Amino acid sequence: MKTDPRQVKRIVILRTDRIGEVLLSTPVIEALRRKFPSAGISFVTSAYASDIVSDREDLTEVIDFDTISVNPCLCKTLALAAKLRKRHFDMAIILNPHKLLHLSSFLAGIKCRVGYNRKWPFLLTHKVEDKKREGLMHEVEYNLELLKIIDVYEKNTRPFIPVLSKSVLSVDKLFQERGITGTKRIVAIHPGSSNSDKRWPPEKFREVAKMLAESASVEVVLIGDDSEKPLCEEIGSGLRGVYNLAGSFTVKELAAFLKRVDLLITNDNGPMHIAAALGTKVVAIFNSDLKGSNPKRWGPYGEGHIVIYRPLDEIMAEEVVEAAEKIFK
Repeated sequence: MKTDPRQVKRIVILRTDRIGEVLLSTPVIEALRRKFPSAGISFVTSAYASDIVSDREDLTEVIDFDTISVNPCLCKTLALAAKLRKRHFDMAIILNPHKLLHLSSFLAGIKCRVGYNRKWPFLLTHKVEDKKREGLMHEVEYNLELLKIIDVYEKNTRPFIPVLSKSVLSVDKLFQERGITGTKRIVAIHPGSSNSDKRWPPEKFREVAKMLAESASVEVVLIGDDSEKPLCEEIGSGLRGVYNLAGSFTVKELAAFLKRVDLLITNDNGPMHIAAALGTKVVAIFNSDLKGSNPKRWGPYGEGHIVIYRPLDEIMAEEVVEAAEKIFK
C-alpha cells in the first residue's frame, strides 16, 4: 500500500502486553516518525507497561488499555473506541493481535487499520500472516516487517526507553544510602521472571553472586520487583559485597540503574530488554526445554551480549561467570 505522508495526520500504535514486548515495539515509533514526520503519534498500552513509552518527545500521548492484569470487558472496549474516535486517527498499527484492539479500532472509524491475520482479522483493512511463532527473526524485526504493508521500510532501529534525570538522581541517592561505591564494576543480577519455567535455580544465582563478589573489582547488585524480594534475600543472604535492591525501583528508575551498571546477568525477562536497549551488556539465560523460549526472537537485541541456551539444569554457575569475564575482557 502506497501512502502519502502528507495525508496521514494522526497515527495510533497499539501494543498492550508486557514490558519487554512493548519495549521491542518502540522501533516502530521511530520508523513511523521518519515516514510521517508531521503526524501526531499516540501509543495505547497497559498501565503496567506505560512507563516504557511515556516521556518520549516523539509521542503525542500514551493511552491506557489493560489486557494484561484483567480481561477487558465490552464496556471498556467501547470506551477505548470512543477515545480513539475523538482523536480522529488516520491509521492504527496493532502490534499484538487482540480481538478487542481490532474491534475498538474498527468502531473508532480509523480508515487504515494494520495488523495480523488472526483474532477477528476481518476488522482490519491491511493484514499480514503472523509468522512470529516460527522464530526466524527477532521480535524487533517482526514488528518492523509489519510496516512494509504500508510502504514503511526500516532496518537497524534499536529499542529506546528515555532515562530521566530525576531517575538518575534517585539511583544516585539509593547508592549512597546503601553504600554502593560505584568505584568498581557493577554487575546486576535479576533472578526472577514472570514465567517460573524461565527461572534458573536460585542456588545457581547465589554461586554466581558469591564468585563475582569475591573478585576485588566487582560489586554485585540483586534486583527484582516487590514479589521477588524474598528470592533476592535468599540469594544474597550472608554474602559480602552483594547488595539487595529488589523492590527499590520504578520502571524509569530501573532504566537509570541499568544504564549505569556494567553488566546484567538475568533470566529471559523485561529488564533484559531494557538493559540491551540502553547499551548495557547482558548475559542471558534461556531454557531450551521451554516451548517459545527462543533467543533468536526474544534474546537481548544488539551486539556483544551472550546467551546461554540449554536446559536450565545443565547450566553451571562457572559457565555464567566465564561469560561475564569474557564480556569484561
